Amino acid sequence: MLGRVVVGAAVGAGLGAAWWGLREFIASGAVCSKDDWDCLGLGLVAIPVSLFVGVLLAWLVLAAARRARPLGFAAVGVTFTAVLTLATVWVSVPGGGVLAGVVGFVLAAPVTARHDVRETARRG
Repeated sequence: MLGRVVVGAAVGAGLGAAWWGLREFIASGAVCSKDDWDCLGLGLVAIPVSLFVGVLLAWLVLAAARRARPLGFAAVGVTFTAVLTLATVWVSVPGGGVLAGVVGFVLAAPVTARHDVRETARRG
């Protein structure tokens, strides 16, 4: 489980940094006009595209690292990260996207891990 958490934290940090950089790049106006809400429109298009690309990239990295259930791990990790990243929009956290990525994937690691039924049955 520790290896799963460590790999998840690394993947989350990388994706979080990429999302943070993309958000800052769009907000700077380098790829869009700040007139007529063009940057907002680009941001609204970039959100679902980056979520899809994030799941694909995380899935490839987790599969290459031979983690169990890589697609589920990637999808849940990206979902947790997206929710946490939205929280950093209103609360100013330095490097909030990176922190959200790490926390999102660390939380997703045990949620999506394989659990032996015999072990979980003994707990009750």
